[in-house]
Amino acid sequence: MSCCPSFLLPLLKQHAGSTRQLSQIFAQAITTALTHSTLTWNFIIRAYAKSPTPIKAIIVYNHFVKSTSLIPDNHTFPALLSACSFLHSLSKGREIHGCVSKIGLASDMYIQNALIHMYGVMAELNDARRLFDLMGVKALTTWNSMLQAHIGHPASHVEVMILFKEMVGGGIGVDDITLLIIMSTCCQLGTVEYGKMIHVFVLKMGFIGKVKLENSLLKLYAKVLDMDSASRLFAEMGSGDVVSNTIMVNGYVDSGLMDMAFEVFERVVEKDLVIWNSMIGGYMKTGQPKKALELFQIMEMDGVASDETTVVVALSACTSLSNFTFGKFMHQFIYRRNIKIDVFVETALIDMYIKCGSMKEAVQIFFKMKNRDVFTWTTVIMGLGTHGYGKDAVRLFLQMHTDGVEPNEATFVAVLTACSRSGLINEGRYCINQMIEVGQVVPKIEHFGCVIDLLSRAGLVLEAKELIKIAIPIESRTTAYKALLSACVSHGDLGTGEVVAKELMKMGSDGHGVYVLLSNFYAVAGKWDAVEEIRRTMKVLDIRKDVGMSFIDMKADL
Repeated sequence: MSCCPSFLLPLLKQHAGSTRQLSQIFAQAITTALTHSTLTWNFIIRAYAKSPTPIKAIIVYNHFVKSTSLIPDNHTFPALLSACSFLHSLSKGREIHGCVSKIGLASDMYIQNALIHMYGVMAELNDARRLFDLMGVKALTTWNSMLQAHIGHPASHVEVMILFKEMVGGGIGVDDITLLIIMSTCCQLGTVEYGKMIHVFVLKMGFIGKVKLENSLLKLYAKVLDMDSASRLFAEMGSGDVVSNTIMVNGYVDSGLMDMAFEVFERVVEKDLVIWNSMIGGYMKTGQPKKALELFQIMEMDGVASDETTVVVALSACTSLSNFTFGKFMHQFIYRRNIKIDVFVETALIDMYIKCGSMKEAVQIFFKMKNRDVFTWTTVIMGLGTHGYGKDAVRLFLQMHTDGVEPNEATFVAVLTACSRSGLINEGRYCINQMIEVGQVVPKIEHFGCVIDLLSRAGLVLEAKELIKIAIPIESRTTAYKALLSACVSHGDLGTGEVVAKELMKMGSDGHGVYVLLSNFYAVAGKWDAVEEIRRTMKVLDIRKDVGMSFIDMKADL
């Protein structure tokens, strides 16, 4: 067989990622009659399989078998199967499997490994296992292929551990790839016991000092919030790398240990964007939006370029602080720095403007958006309802259906809240009936609570009382009854109010709010004996009304 021309191999390697260059090389190979070798075709197929357009690997292969008398070999099919995996084309993969069997290459280990990987990617684990079991001699790479086939399927994670046990018990040996797969499985299982056993195994087998493996162990300990074990391993690693430090920062953040997270963060000399985002996001997760914005400003002064994740967190911080000035700055900053504007960034901007009281800007951004997800729609519907635009909120909710976006539980809470605040009784009834009749989103206590609030505010206390009995479990009725009792006082329905008051007394809440409400109700009804009895009960139970307090943040703007 002729070899691939000497100039072709470096060209293929150099332009493996460029579809246009590969097409030119392929055309040149055909016009200069250089496609007389299976090896040449293999190089071209492999280059396309690794390119952004792996479909062309299959097109070239089809041309290869139809236009030449050459026969594909054991180097042709692994590249093709890799292209099928990337394209998620099971039918083509099965077709290639059939060709392999016809040509007589079904027992080739490289092809078998590629087939196992392909079936694993397609979630055809029975086919992968059948191939694996039929193989005679299984190399370490074969075992790794089988382990990898199971890794993306949560239901098969236990099978990975069983296979690993068979490997070790059968004296197959392991390598870095094996251990990375096992550590990834332990992380997904969230079982620190398995992880600690693997940690001991890693030490025993002499794999210590391999940063990728140690980072996998760190990730496991951090995920299960075993930060003592993570800290010990991190100390043994020395400085680790930026990935190790980011894992530790995230672990401390998730454990609520922000001071320790900042200590790790501060020690990192070359901080990348990922660790900055982790630390800024950590302050938001732990309810410290002001610190998040301060750190964002330091990051900017250090010359680290923000991305969409950074600005979403910064906008969330502005929203939490109701800091409209900084929020406007962030809006300009996004355009000035050419930050990628995706649905998350636009939704964060909308939420910021809504929470800072600027509904006009929020709605303008919403209607200019090319893509809106259910969270964007829900944010605007809730904002309209909060700002008293109940009818607009309902109109937007109906438009969602027209635009083919399915509402979720939060969307229905948003529109029902809007109905309640604007007194839209018929619209509220329509929305809850839609939930019940369509059944795509099952109404929960939150949804019925909004309707009860709507009916109570409208003075329909008897209807609200009946809905409580039908829709709200006994143990969850306190809040609903409190709203209903307030409505009875407001609308002068003392008869229904007394029934509700007795129900609340039976439930025996420990909170001062219920007793104060009951006391006020009986005072309005002129039943001073009942008022005195409630006050005595509060004294006996040592229930005191919380002292009212307020504060003004004089340094809200950064």
